[in-house]
Amino acid sequence: MESISDKIRHNPLYLLVTIVGLAMALYHLMVTQVLLQDAKPHLNTHLGFCLLLVFLGDFVQKKGWFSKLLPLLLTLFSLACSLYVHFLWPELENRAYFNTLPDLVVGVVLILLVLEATRRHFGLILPLLSILVVLYPFVGRHFPEPFRCQSMDLDQTISNLSIGLDNGIYGIVLPTSANYIFLFVIFGAILQSLGGTRFFMLLAKLVAGKMQGGPGMMAVVSSSLVGSITGSAAANVAITGSFTIPLMKKVGYKPEQAAAIEAAASNGGQIMPPIMGIVAFGMAGLTGIPYLKIIAMALLPALLYFWATGLYVYLRAGQRNILAMDSERVDRGELLRSLPSFLLPFAVIIILLVKGYSVMYVAFWAIICSILISLVGRRKPSLGVILDGFVNGAKAGATIGASAACVGLILATVTMSGLGVKLSSGIQIWSGGVLFAGLIIIAIICVILGCGGPSLTAYFIVSMFATPALMKMGVGFEQAHFFTMFFAVFAFLTPPIAMVALIAAKLAGAPYIASALEATKAAIGGFVIPFMFIYCPALLLQWHDPFQDVIGLFACIICLLALEVGFVGYFVNECTIPERFLSVGAAIILFLSLTLESYLSFTTGLIVILLLFVRQKWRKSVED
Repeated sequence: MESISDKIRHNPLYLLVTIVGLAMALYHLMVTQVLLQDAKPHLNTHLGFCLLLVFLGDFVQKKGWFSKLLPLLLTLFSLACSLYVHFLWPELENRAYFNTLPDLVVGVVLILLVLEATRRHFGLILPLLSILVVLYPFVGRHFPEPFRCQSMDLDQTISNLSIGLDNGIYGIVLPTSANYIFLFVIFGAILQSLGGTRFFMLLAKLVAGKMQGGPGMMAVVSSSLVGSITGSAAANVAITGSFTIPLMKKVGYKPEQAAAIEAAASNGGQIMPPIMGIVAFGMAGLTGIPYLKIIAMALLPALLYFWATGLYVYLRAGQRNILAMDSERVDRGELLRSLPSFLLPFAVIIILLVKGYSVMYVAFWAIICSILISLVGRRKPSLGVILDGFVNGAKAGATIGASAACVGLILATVTMSGLGVKLSSGIQIWSGGVLFAGLIIIAIICVILGCGGPSLTAYFIVSMFATPALMKMGVGFEQAHFFTMFFAVFAFLTPPIAMVALIAAKLAGAPYIASALEATKAAIGGFVIPFMFIYCPALLLQWHDPFQDVIGLFACIICLLALEVGFVGYFVNECTIPERFLSVGAAIILFLSLTLESYLSFTTGLIVILLLFVRQKWRKSVED
């Protein structure tokens, strides 16, 4: 990877990106320690930096001055609008919904800038969805019930969406980006620049190298660790997949199987504590649930997910006779020397969170701790390496901030038009008040919205109307948000788009659809576990009856085992078609034991899978 000095040498204009990125990072570090300005100008500064960095980055990358003209104009518009809001924000708040013509012009330009910035980095789906939702009330007020919804006048709509500074762009989502997410994106980028990826790869090789399926198990462990700090499943695949996929293919996995394992493991990094990518910060900012409580509640579901993914790897390895790797090649000395550099920052995060400090304050000291420890070590990083981490983190955080502002347009419209209430009621009507049917409907909506864009934005959008619907059907507040979050995360792995599987397939030289379908098998836990913790709240550490809770947890573990056996077609030995159906049947019976709280279903499912194991063991002994 090129350093900052190399990038500037090859393209002197990259110095502008470096300056703005460092200024953005420095500003956010300073506001954790000193109150520089009020909340509204703080959000405007964050948004201004996001838009500047997105468009300036495109301006620098374009070849030829003609192609640079549009991003240059967008950069200048971003700067002008940010300054307008910065200097006039008290007046803008006072005349909200009765803004002057210049106010409205700036408001429209801000909306267009946010939509364009989102399109450039996340594609057309999210901006188009935002436009459709914003326009719907103007058309919907002429529709009959239940499709009718309210709309404000055009000038009031513009004020509500942007220049009024209370909703829309500056609403509930942008503060989550500014106050929860951005600095932890910086932290992840700093860890990567300091060698975190190599450290986690070495650790994974040492831990998983001697297991059956060696490189596959290494991919599961390394991707869960790296994915937690990168915050991006796509980036995780690119980072770890370039190393693990060739190894998996070399030892005998089919290309689509290697791609599937890497895609499933990388996507799971988003739910892996203690960082959980950025989704945990989004949930904390949106719901008010303490971040420490979120990561504690996420631990068992994350472990259960990687149990299922690890089972897929293990069973495929047995099916293809893939043995363990030679883990003696791991430089244990290097691993031990590097351990404090990556263990202590995480310890700082946990300790400060337990003591009750704010997320921003914790992120500041995690970053400082990472840098100081690296400077004390034998292999001191250069200043360029550290600066590169800050700039890369700022660039990634800027794209997230722009998309957060875009989601704000949707949430403001859904709230003010009454559309959210109608959608929430619609889910209840469509499901007939049956909880399981309601869960299926919400899962489908999450997958549709999340398959083509960031998991965080899909979670923000769907939770707005899905959570109230689930709560009306008797689901707890925290369970409802976790259900929505899980499906938003794993939508990114779902065909027909399956962006994570697409990247992994390219790295593996495998057919895309085959890789995506195989990845769904490997990641089946991500689609089943959300239903499990609705019916078994103990998975989210919500204990009720200790005996029933323990039985429920055990049923979840065996259910995922049975599912993977059925999907892979291997247990102790190759499965026949009837045996595969029998295994899936056992999984369904075990899941029903959760919904019905039936000990009979649990016992039946357990007996079926035990009988299958005994039959497989007997067949293997006969064949041997």
